[in-house]
Amino acid sequence: MSQSAGTHGDFLDRARRFTASETWDLDRRLPLVLDRANGAQVWDAAGRRYVDFTSCSGAAPLGAGHRPVTDRIVAELSRSGGILPGPLSTLRVELAERLAALFPVAERSVFFRTGSCATTAAVRLARVHTGADTVLTSGYHGWHDWHLQDRAPMGLPGRDPQSTDFRYDLDLLDELATRRGPIAAVIVTPEVNFFPEEYARALEAAVRRHGALLIVDEVMTGFRYAAGGYHAAAGLSPDLITLSKGLANGTALSAVAGRAEVMNASEHTYLGNTYQREVTPFAAALATLDALADGTALARTRAVGDRLIRGLNEVFARHCTAAWAFAHPTMFDVLFEDSALGHAFCRQMWSRGFLMQYGGRFMPSAATSDEDVDAAVAAADAALTAALEETDARYDELADRGRRDGDILAAAGRFAEERFVATRNAVEKWFSGVDTR
Repeated sequence: MSQSAGTHGDFLDRARRFTASETWDLDRRLPLVLDRANGAQVWDAAGRRYVDFTSCSGAAPLGAGHRPVTDRIVAELSRSGGILPGPLSTLRVELAERLAALFPVAERSVFFRTGSCATTAAVRLARVHTGADTVLTSGYHGWHDWHLQDRAPMGLPGRDPQSTDFRYDLDLLDELATRRGPIAAVIVTPEVNFFPEEYARALEAAVRRHGALLIVDEVMTGFRYAAGGYHAAAGLSPDLITLSKGLANGTALSAVAGRAEVMNASEHTYLGNTYQREVTPFAAALATLDALADGTALARTRAVGDRLIRGLNEVFARHCTAAWAFAHPTMFDVLFEDSALGHAFCRQMWSRGFLMQYGGRFMPSAATSDEDVDAAVAAADAALTAALEETDARYDELADRGRRDGDILAAAGRFAEERFVATRNAVEKWFSGVDTR
């Protein structure tokens, strides 16, 4: 339906009536009805333009509508009809081969449409392969029942008693594995801005001590952290990995990949789905991998992130505000000592045409221009002034570096506990703070 069919307010009203969740679509997401996107630019139902600093929630690292990808999709739809009668296609085979070349652990791959499906399939494969039921988790792995055990606001408790969150706390992992073993697998989403690569290696050592499989949920990091994924950069050898965001630059596709011995558990369970027969996502993925192959897109994303981090920190410092943009530039976080101020700041940025969300990951795409970043930093100055007035928040200048580190550690603990259920103990032990120079 065209944007001329009503104002943005009309669309919001209609969304609330027929489809939108107040909690998950409007409160926890950008409260906008969007119409189209191109690169880092996006337009809402009223035709207002924004700059997207989320890469469509990480799904489009090249930018929305990256032309070589869309051209390949259109060509493949015309060539093949888009869907075939059987689950095996030439493009599925080619993509599995490409993943094996990119990720040495990916001896075999199976494909789905969402990250939630991939993580659920990985857990089932681990359980079937090991014969054990208990799974220890940390981080977000999607909306399926097995994962929501420790996230009461998202669903009823008690839905999978064999799944328990160790909350990124290696002491708790040891305790749970000893008490509840044998353990089928430990599945973890890397929180790269809070836990260093050294943490990941210590985690793998603990998993191996308890005889469990290691699953690294690379839905977010697989094509954004480094070439070869987070696990390769951190020196890990997981049994399984899950991939999705960035795999097909916005087209719905996910994968479970890993050691052939573990993947062959699929012979003893059923992971089939009708849309394995759809071939256009495989075409999109192959075109995306071509575009990512020489490393320039990831390098561009890193440069954009660095520029935005520096600019935001300069704004925070000018206003003597206890807030920090920090860590991995392709997927960084922003912390405010006062979370209400953080939410107000992001709302002010939306009103100025820049899409970012407090508590959400900041993920610029390779399509983001230097001018986009400079405009956002300029807007951030006025946005923070307005947010300070809105919340009536004032902070003394923090000249003493030790005190500033203490502030960010406390803020990091609260943020991590709320956003990905980490314990304060885990954050205090592994979080190294932020270089604000």
